[in-house]
Amino acid sequence: MVFPQERGTFDDGEAFRFERVPLGNQIADVIRRDILYGRLPAGTHVGQQLLCERFNTSRMPVRDALRQLTTQGFLVDDGHGHSLVAPLTRSDLRDIYLIEGMLHGLALRRITERHAEDEISELAGYHDEMLRATEAGDSTRMSKINWQFHRRINQLSRSPKLLAVIRTHSLSIPNDQVDQMPNRSERVNREHAEIMAAVRRREGAAAESLMRQHVVNAGEDLLRFLEAQHVEFA
Repeated sequence: MVFPQERGTFDDGEAFRFERVPLGNQIADVIRRDILYGRLPAGTHVGQQLLCERFNTSRMPVRDALRQLTTQGFLVDDGHGHSLVAPLTRSDLRDIYLIEGMLHGLALRRITERHAEDEISELAGYHDEMLRATEAGDSTRMSKINWQFHRRINQLSRSPKLLAVIRTHSLSIPNDQVDQMPNRSERVNREHAEIMAAVRRREGAAAESLMRQHVVNAGEDLLRFLEAQHVEFA
């Protein structure tokens, strides 16, 4: 089952399009965010029937979601066919963001060394939009544009193999982190400005390093966010 593509506009007139994403993937994404944000602690039983009721759907997409999350290490089987939230360590969280940072950094280096003006201008446009969203106090919109900025960098790497790895691993990174932690906005904008400056100077190694650290910093911010909520780590 998938949600159909729909076209329309946001309130400000910007066009949008919903992608065809299988329902199981969408359910997995919600549960994954609940785990990463500490809303589902380790050991929590994730039952199929409750999920069917929560998402108003049949068991098939729910089973698909649970299968995905088990494969990714977010859930474990208790030996009796029940899915439990897997323990999450600080090292697990840091590794997720470190790997993501390395992949994003490599993608940005490809763009920087190619130095196509139209691509750089496109990325700069996302950065400018994020600044405007921050000024307007719209963390939800900023979070959306931030996700688009990073996704576009990956696409512009023009490396199918790299993009395939990123698509698989990026499932572990919540795409609404800026919205969940609005106090990150200033830091994100500052780091993006430093990244874009390195791209414009054609400094591939510097751009790669800055992007890697930018993503690692996001992981550290999430870790502090969870610790402030007294989330227990294994």
